[in-house]
Amino acid sequence: MQLNKKVLVFLISSTIFLAGCWDRVDIEERGFIVGTAIDLVNQEKENEYEVMMTNQFVIPSGIGTLMQGGGGQAFMNVSEKGTSVFRTNRKFSRINSQEPFYQHLKVLVVSEEVLIQPHLFSNMMDFFIRDHALRRSIRLLVAHEDAKEILNSTPENTDVPAMYLDDLMENVDRNTNTIKPIHIGEIQELILNQQSYVLPVVRKVGSMAEYGNVVVMDGESNQMVGSLNEDETSGLGFINGHTEGGVLEVQVDESPLAVEITKINQKMKITNTQKNNVEVEISILIDGNIAEYFGVESVLDEKFLEKAEASTEKKVKELTAKTIKKVQQELNTDVLGVSKNLYQFHYDFWQEVKEDWENGENYFSSADIKINSEVKIDRVGSADRIKMKEE
Repeated sequence: MQLNKKVLVFLISSTIFLAGCWDRVDIEERGFIVGTAIDLVNQEKENEYEVMMTNQFVIPSGIGTLMQGGGGQAFMNVSEKGTSVFRTNRKFSRINSQEPFYQHLKVLVVSEEVLIQPHLFSNMMDFFIRDHALRRSIRLLVAHEDAKEILNSTPENTDVPAMYLDDLMENVDRNTNTIKPIHIGEIQELILNQQSYVLPVVRKVGSMAEYGNVVVMDGESNQMVGSLNEDETSGLGFINGHTEGGVLEVQVDESPLAVEITKINQKMKITNTQKNNVEVEISILIDGNIAEYFGVESVLDEKFLEKAEASTEKKVKELTAKTIKKVQQELNTDVLGVSKNLYQFHYDFWQEVKEDWENGENYFSSADIKINSEVKIDRVGSADRIKMKEE
């Protein structure tokens, strides 16, 4: 009898482990967030700011299928204000019956006004990095204007702006002035290492968004110190590998030539480690195809290909020279990766100069950086474009 009671107690106790998830939330009670924007509202006092957080919730009934269109708008943008991202996030439960659910968050858009403030960006990122419900693969974008307006980009055939922005960043290999998407996991590593970095920019153009160019962030203050234009961003991509491809337009015998870049390899070497005379050599190897040519010469002619390669090499050197001049003389910020190379291959020397690399003596600004470019044109198209020369 006593044994039977023990068995009964054991069986009843076992049911505890057979129960479902105690914290289970029905899918209908969750508000799926796919995009978030952060704007600066005002500065209360020194080191105290009021921010606006805008979340983009998906409305499933508004999303169409292959067989049937959606029934209304597929998203809803909701904004709240607060003195911290954490507190602001909690306020969403007061105005939305559904619990905010961030595990499907794709894109985080931050306004330049947030980045200009010292340490505000890194403090704000702490929420997105530490929260267990948020994935490290979330992509980050910077908005010149209000970040929340970017979440209203609704071109035709687009249901949800955040999904459109996420897809837009997949086209990084189409243009040289676009960099690879950056994830919050990568940003965490850069912040921890106090390494200067760049962030991609997005602009609202009518009902659409335009992805291209970058802002430059100081690694110590995590504060925006400036931006790079289209040419400077292209040059940066060739130097540090942020760019995956694109098209370069050059001139061959005064005729326009478009070269499609298919592969880029870079190699950086420090050739002199004297504090006031650091010498850096960067070799850039590019493979490409002739995409379009408006001249009269045969693109199969060996001499023409040599001229095309030489013109492309010259263009790469011009673009990279603009970038180096901007980051050394104006921004005094090493986003080229020289400090990383020193840390990896010249550690003892790096320990001597790291405090004065971008500050104080600013050895980075006086470093002699040389570019060597080599272009190999592999293909010229399926047909030879020959035009008869005018007599």
